[in-house]
Amino acid sequence: MRMALVSTLVVLFSCSKAIGDSCTIASDCSINGDRLCDTSQPDGYCIVSGCDPGSCPDTSLCVAFNAHNPRLSRRFCMAPCAQDSDCRTPLYHCQRPDPAACRVGAPELLPAGRTCNVLLDTPDPSQGVVGWCVQGAPPAP
Repeated sequence: MRMALVSTLVVLFSCSKAIGDSCTIASDCSINGDRLCDTSQPDGYCIVSGCDPGSCPDTSLCVAFNAHNPRLSRRFCMAPCAQDSDCRTPLYHCQRPDPAACRVGAPELLPAGRTCNVLLDTPDPSQGVVGWCVQGAPPAP
C-alpha cells in the first residue's frame, strides 16, 4: 500500500504540462521552476522564457517576439501548430512566420500595430508544423 502511494505521488508531482497548456500559476506548468505561466493569455499559457534555437522542450518552438527591435525583443517557447484547430481553444490561432513583415533594426518600416515575430527553430516538415499558437483571431487575408 505504501509503495503504491509513493508511486502515485511521484507520477503526480513529476509531470509537467506541455508548452501552450492552460495554467494559473507557474507551478501549474512545472514544479521544477523551468516553465512559467503567462497569465496575460486566455486561461494562461505555459511557456519557457529566454529560449535559444533547439532549446525548447517537447516539440515546442523558440519564437522571438518584437525581433525588429533588439532592445524590446523577447524569446519564448511556444506550442507548435499546422492549423488553427491544433491550438487548444478557439481563443488561439496558428501564427505563421511572415518574413516580409520584418525589417530588423528598422521598426519605423513596420505597419502600425504590427510586430516582427521570428521563428528561431526549424519546424519538422514531417509533422506539418508551420507556426505557433497565439491568442486572438487569425489575421485577415
